[in-house]
Amino acid sequence: TATTRAEMTLADRLLAACLRALAAVFLLAQAGAQAAPGQQAYEAQLPPDLATAPDLCALLPCKEVFPGAVSFSPRKGQPPYVEAYGPPDAAGKPTLLGYVMLSTDITDTPAYSGKPVVTLIGMDRTGRYVGVKVLKHSEPILLLGIPEGALVKINEQYLGKSVKDQIEVGPSRPDENVLGVDAISGATVTVVAQNQVMQLSGSAVARQVGIDHVVAEVLPG
Repeated sequence: TATTRAEMTLADRLLAACLRALAAVFLLAQAGAQAAPGQQAYEAQLPPDLATAPDLCALLPCKEVFPGAVSFSPRKGQPPYVEAYGPPDAAGKPTLLGYVMLSTDITDTPAYSGKPVVTLIGMDRTGRYVGVKVLKHSEPILLLGIPEGALVKINEQYLGKSVKDQIEVGPSRPDENVLGVDAISGATVTVVAQNQVMQLSGSAVARQVGIDHVVAEVLPG
């Protein structure tokens, strides 16, 4: 009868929906299991006092985003950042190498999931990015078959670029002084949001520490 056919159609739809949901969960679990160590940032657990602890680098791997640094200051400034130091000079004074910042101390720019991608960023005294590490994200990229390593590769594109550069997602346009960074197919919103996070975070710290003046000395003209 028509009623029986309608009931069967509804049951088939429910079964198909359940199968799709199970497949999505399986794919997420499989991708998470295959992620390389250090890249498992999807819904990672962060220290509960991360937003308020004075010693940021006691909680986070600051040395990973600032190679060569041997020590770090407590949080300072508003919005907060920390100073990265090299070995002491002849007088025993630590050598300032640059700065490390936690993106969510500066901006909560939402990505595709509606939540920020929590990122640790290292920047040297001239304003050049020397390290970037995603600590936590809520992006459903694994459900799309995109490995977390893709986020790592996106962030690697910022290394060597400056806070003073005009950086956009897409191809570079040298005639307009625009440096491009590649997008991730299927995750463009995530990459655009991350680009905003990088530039907002870097600029906020640069304004506090006088990066423009330092760059003008190092790179005249």
